[in-house]
Amino acid sequence: MSENKTVLVTGASSGLGAQFCRALAAQGFTVIAAARRLEKLKALCAEIHNAGGKAHAVALDVTDLNSFASAVDEAEKMAGPIHCLVNNAGSSISKKAIEMTPEDFDFVTNLNLKGPYFLCTEMARRWIANGIKGRIVNIGSVSDRKAIPGHTVYGTTKSAIARLSQQFAREWINKGICVNTLAPGYIKTELNTDYFDTPQGQALANMMPRKRVGVPSDLDQAIVYLCQPNQDFLTGQTLVLDDGQCL
Repeated sequence: MSENKTVLVTGASSGLGAQFCRALAAQGFTVIAAARRLEKLKALCAEIHNAGGKAHAVALDVTDLNSFASAVDEAEKMAGPIHCLVNNAGSSISKKAIEMTPEDFDFVTNLNLKGPYFLCTEMARRWIANGIKGRIVNIGSVSDRKAIPGHTVYGTTKSAIARLSQQFAREWINKGICVNTLAPGYIKTELNTDYFDTPQGQALANMMPRKRVGVPSDLDQAIVYLCQPNQDFLTGQTLVLDDGQCL
């Protein structure tokens, strides 16, 4: 049954976003895969269809706030009302704090914080107007609690995302909207696989308690749980899934 199980996932063209789409589709969700790279989204949706799932591709740049309403309209024409939002799109610029430019700062904060803020409010406004019980999962990071040199702005935005989830959860708690943060530890994806294959990356992994980094599928059960329409007792929380890396 896909009733009340339509989910929009941003940053879905690769990495965690693509795996979230696969995991949710496998559990009966109708997936709206959203990102800038439409051809990669179409390939992902074809893969999901071939596996027996339902998925649609929508072009979306989360830094273009003026495009949100039309993108959601397009998604709902294809799949019906959206019931869950996974704010996954994000990035970082690895520089020492004193080397970050105002342009670098704006790039990271617009993508990691401003975009998710206004996409959440776009969805919440629709849900409240139509009496829909919505779910929002904002993807955070363990860098909200672990200071990582070279990622000062990134870590700051992820701390803000966790707080934002709390604020939204409290504001909408009697509107049937649950908002939570999923904060992964180090996960090996297309973006960082080359780094973790270097001696420096392997040395970092060896410093962790289990001497390993995660893979995207390690988050499957958590994302499915947080998106479930019948999960209505957890809101305003951060679920840390880091394999004990921060212990």
